[in-house]
Amino acid sequence: MKRLYLKFFKIYLSVSIILLGCVKVNSSEGINDVKNLLEGRYELVYWTENNIQYYYPEVAGILILNNNNALITLDKNMDTNKSAELIGWGKYEINSESFHIGWHDWKLLLIENNIKTVKKKSPWEGMREYSVFFKDNKLVLTSITGKQSWNINKNSIVYMDREWGENQDEVVRYWRRVN
Repeated sequence: MKRLYLKFFKIYLSVSIILLGCVKVNSSEGINDVKNLLEGRYELVYWTENNIQYYYPEVAGILILNNNNALITLDKNMDTNKSAELIGWGKYEINSESFHIGWHDWKLLLIENNIKTVKKKSPWEGMREYSVFFKDNKLVLTSITGKQSWNINKNSIVYMDREWGENQDEVVRYWRRVN
């Protein structure tokens, strides 16, 4: 009986070690797949605000996510008497369960009726946290509040924010992967 128990224990232990090794490989491969979808250079194609879609030259932008660094530029010229130009440098962290992003250097130039105002305060303090859902080569990042989300595939990012800017507008920005 002891011999039979020992044999089953060895089999159980062997299978457990193999399965744990597979889980580690799959999670490692999974995070690489996630990073491959997330990281890259993106160009803003359109911006929807107040149910109106705007295209270049009313809006323009570049988003670069690479090696835990983030860069964003946005130009918003939807109103002839009002425009905004933004450049932000930040950091991000991602693993199989969460994504965090924060902007440590943020410059927003607002021009209204030829009066220029510069704001250097990041839109939020610290890092914003998102949950990570990856399935079928699609990545969905959802903020903890549920008010922001990123839907990412190999060709694009669709970013939605239900409280964008000072007016807390709902916006959707569609970014096309450039590389």
